[in-house]
Amino acid sequence: MLERWRLEHSFELSTTLLVLFMISTTIGVVHTRMAAGMRRTFEARGISIGRSIGAVATPSLLSYNYPALQAAAEGAAADDGLDYVVIHDKEGVVAGIASGSGLEEMIPKSLSLGPREPSSHDVRFEGLRGQEVRVLEVVVPVLVEGVEEPWGVVRVGLSHAPMLAELRRLDFDLLVLGVMLAAAAVLAARVLARRITAPLRRLAEGTEAVSSGDLDHRIPVQGARELADLARAFNAMAERVRAKAREAAEFQKALEELNASLEQQVLERTLALRESEAQYKTLVEHSPDSILIVQDGRLRFVNPTFTETFGVEAEEATSGRFDLTTAFNTSSAALVRSRIAQWERGEPAAPVEVLGQDASGRQRCFELRGSRIEYQGRSAAECLLVDMTEARRLRERLAETEKLRALGELAGGVAHDFNNLLGAILGRTQLLRRRGFDPEVDRELSVIEKAALDGRETVRRIQEFSRVRRDRRFGPVDLAEVVKDAVEITRGRWKAEAEQRNVAIQVELDTAEAPPILGSAAELREVFTNLILNAVDAMPQGGRLRLRCRRQGDRVVAEVEDTGVGMTEEIRRHVFDPFFSTKGSRGMGLGMSVVYGIVTRHEGRIEVDTALGRGTRFRLDFPVAEELPAPVEPDGEQAAAPVRPGRILVIDDEPEVAAVVRDVLTLEGHEVDTAFRANDGIRMVSVSPYDLVLTDLGMPDMSGWEVAEKVADMRPGLPVALITGWGTSLDEDEARRRGIVAVVHKPFEVDELVRVAGAALSRSAAGGTG
Repeated sequence: MLERWRLEHSFELSTTLLVLFMISTTIGVVHTRMAAGMRRTFEARGISIGRSIGAVATPSLLSYNYPALQAAAEGAAADDGLDYVVIHDKEGVVAGIASGSGLEEMIPKSLSLGPREPSSHDVRFEGLRGQEVRVLEVVVPVLVEGVEEPWGVVRVGLSHAPMLAELRRLDFDLLVLGVMLAAAAVLAARVLARRITAPLRRLAEGTEAVSSGDLDHRIPVQGARELADLARAFNAMAERVRAKAREAAEFQKALEELNASLEQQVLERTLALRESEAQYKTLVEHSPDSILIVQDGRLRFVNPTFTETFGVEAEEATSGRFDLTTAFNTSSAALVRSRIAQWERGEPAAPVEVLGQDASGRQRCFELRGSRIEYQGRSAAECLLVDMTEARRLRERLAETEKLRALGELAGGVAHDFNNLLGAILGRTQLLRRRGFDPEVDRELSVIEKAALDGRETVRRIQEFSRVRRDRRFGPVDLAEVVKDAVEITRGRWKAEAEQRNVAIQVELDTAEAPPILGSAAELREVFTNLILNAVDAMPQGGRLRLRCRRQGDRVVAEVEDTGVGMTEEIRRHVFDPFFSTKGSRGMGLGMSVVYGIVTRHEGRIEVDTALGRGTRFRLDFPVAEELPAPVEPDGEQAAAPVRPGRILVIDDEPEVAAVVRDVLTLEGHEVDTAFRANDGIRMVSVSPYDLVLTDLGMPDMSGWEVAEKVADMRPGLPVALITGWGTSLDEDEARRRGIVAVVHKPFEVDELVRVAGAALSRSAAGGTG
């Protein structure tokens, strides 16, 4: 009963205190906000009255008509709620003063002409009867058009009494409401506490009944869901206790029956033990792994494999003079000693790999396993040394092979997915540019197009890594244009993000006319993008980034210079090393190694001039292209315009890519249908006369090769072209034997797609697929 009283009253008390705290907090917040709102209302009223008086008194102030100003003050002071009105002229002299409460002598007269905006403050002074008078004084400057300084000031004193009276009425109402809410909360808490403790009391009574042996006692399941669940749990527990009691009785009966045949079982177990000992001895002596028993840190038993492996006789090993840890490397000796001690004490410990030396001095890798046993009546550790040297070597070689294979597969898969995404981006961007937007929009679209083209080059390098792409062509590149593109691509970092951090980074671009170099514009843009981003990271407090490009002799030189934190000589020496980074978890350490690799592939050079506190300058130079390569027409021939608009079927499991192909070819006047599954495309070919089929190479239900074969069976002579994002280097003869007239690599350009479709339709119209 005492516990029930404590629970009920504790719940009631805590609930009451919480409600009182919430009510008092609410009253305080409401009081504060109402007081602030009233004060703002009073200030607005005072400013309005002051401006009205100032508008009336402006002519009198301009003419220094003090009697008129005094009359204006007296007329305004008669307003209800105003304690006083004071008008000052331009020099701050009191030109008119009046008080509706007869406080003219008590009103502060001093005033310094301040700003042109109205202001307010509280004034306290002693009234006629000696009581303190609180007034909100609002100061309103009188402004004259064309004059910078105020021509006078109007001071309006508003009594605090109405506001205080209203606040007292509000506080009284809130207090009455709070008392009513507190009383309701106390009553509700008391009722709720009684409802909660009643099931708990029944649970306590049931527990006492079960503990006294009444296993059939149950408590009713009722009340809130949690309390009902508690009652069910108690009843289930009582049922289990009763079941366990029955099981105990049955077990006791079985135990008595078992004891009756105990002697026979002991005899059988003794014979089995002897057989087990013989089998164990044979197993230990012929085991290919070293088996040993350690007790109190000393070897007590070793099997023949141990003596052969470490070149020590069994008698010497168990004599007490042999230290087991000398058979292991220094790095493993302490671990061996610790694990054996754990097993000897009976503590669980996982197997561990250790390094040791065999009898011939060769290093071997062992897996040390063990457990606690009783040896000659005392605790000991039985250990097993499994030679893992060859298995470890094979495992490491297999892991390296798996890593390379997985990395290649991952690179190929990522390249395929990115090609699909870039195909949609590049195609849509080029379609938008054909619509003729204004130059500013077209410039932004060109940045997106160049970024997509750069992404295509990046994917091609991934495909080269995974050995799925081997075509590589360099062409003439304007290095100054590449630098400008990199500045535009990184604008979001050095301008937008820097401004969000209240940091200013000034970018200066100085490019002169220079001859082209041979290379890949996308790779070179990646070089300068990396350098610009690193320079921005090196200027966390802002600074200046200068980029220059010019010709020097037979080289084209570009420089990226920043005023950042600079680098130490040690960092400068390793800046181009793979996986070397000074950014911690924010960097992978691959950006500068990629820069170095791209510059080297372009037969260029890169130099670093830096020091702590004075910034960094990267200087890159490339050889001038002495002889520009002649433009090569894809497929070795000029694509002929189609004889007539054709009907084309596009099969691709990527709806975005199929939509881009459809829109591009539709703009060229062709009639285009799309299918998102190969089987659907085959059915459409069987019922509709198409002039050309464009199919994706890799699709879930059927490959592009299979589509070409089925189309050839149904419609001999119907040309089929492949669109692939895998970048696989296809053999032209093999492709043509399978009925493929052309291959388009994702992400494709609009002009390339139009050219391939036109060439295929032209050949089809001429009567052949070759």
